[in-house]
Amino acid sequence: MEGSNEELNPNAMTAEQTAALFSKLRRRRVPVAEIEADIEDGAPTNGSDRLNLLTYTAWMLKETGRGE
Repeated sequence: MEGSNEELNPNAMTAEQTAALFSKLRRRRVPVAEIEADIEDGAPTNGSDRLNLLTYTAWMLKETGRGE
């Protein structure tokens, strides 16, 4: 986000963009690796590993309910 000329599209965000946005919202650093791990664990993406912000957030809430 900072220093990036790429416009944010909430329907197709990269792991880097998502981590930067969540870092600002949570007021703590969210590592890109955390987002990438979610993708590996089944977070829904489009065909090019981009996240829909709303769908990803819903997926995270669903996963939180599953417990450890």
